[in-house]
Amino acid sequence: MSKKLILDFEEEQQYSMIGISSGLKDYRLMFYLNKLAGFNFSRAMPFVFTVKETVLQFSLYVYIDIQNMRNYYLISNKANAVKLIKEFKHFDYLLVMDGEMEDDFTANLAKQIKTVNGVMLASVADDIYLDKIPNLRMSFDMHIDKVLKEF
Repeated sequence: MSKKLILDFEEEQQYSMIGISSGLKDYRLMFYLNKLAGFNFSRAMPFVFTVKETVLQFSLYVYIDIQNMRNYYLISNKANAVKLIKEFKHFDYLLVMDGEMEDDFTANLAKQIKTVNGVMLASVADDIYLDKIPNLRMSFDMHIDKVLKEF
């Protein structure tokens, strides 16, 4: 009698990202983004990650768009003057999006964000850097899973 072995695995989440340069505090940026694009971000527990042997907390906001089956996460790219992703040193925040995203949608959203008073730059960013930093992608995914259970 032969036996079947069935492997069950989850596909790695593909993210779209927009980097945002702004001197605005995170809560002020959320206020403007909520008004601008009809989002409804809520503060979530901060993302905790170790950078150069220092444990840091990066502010995190979450918006779940049930109608379009998309999730949006705005995460600060700095904590105590340390960048989460040093390759994005010019970005203060990262808008990470999961779900089906057209390239045009992401580019148009970046253009909209750029119109916010206090935003100097908003541009599409490559999510490849999430994989280049050891344990960042896995830690972020695990944290998001925990956060989404609360919503």
